[in-house]
Amino acid sequence: MGSIYIGIVFVFLFLTILLSALAKQKKINFYFLFIVYFLLLTGYLIKAGFDVKEYNAYNREPFSNVRGIVINNESVTIKDHDKLFEELKSDEFTWVNHPVKKQEYFISIYTKQRVYTFKIWDTYNQGVLVYRINKKGKEFVTNRNDGVGYLLNNIK
Repeated sequence: MGSIYIGIVFVFLFLTILLSALAKQKKINFYFLFIVYFLLLTGYLIKAGFDVKEYNAYNREPFSNVRGIVINNESVTIKDHDKLFEELKSDEFTWVNHPVKKQEYFISIYTKQRVYTFKIWDTYNQGVLVYRINKKGKEFVTNRNDGVGYLLNNIK
């Protein structure tokens, strides 16, 4: 989620600096530049809005809709699949400083609506990191959650 907000700030600053630099040239009409600036910024904000909507889709999924779980291309049956999905959905962002990956898991949770994909890093120095992967393959670090590591270690 933090990457979405950082992207908005970056695009806003970049376009503002570009607008001011081009406006000082006085070769292009300022109103035309402002309209282009406004359209580009609005376009990016709409894209960011769709990313936020996609990101929040994970939080609204009911547990009863889970139909299957695949971990590293192996279908597994977990009696506590609700608890695993709850841990994966936990959305408390923590800052991560250079994690050293010990093991990596790819988890797909199949529901009635869609497939939710996660990448889990079990690290030496940062605990267990959870990444949400959206439909387009973009990854969002969501949290540091050692409960997921405990559940995964009990499966394998």
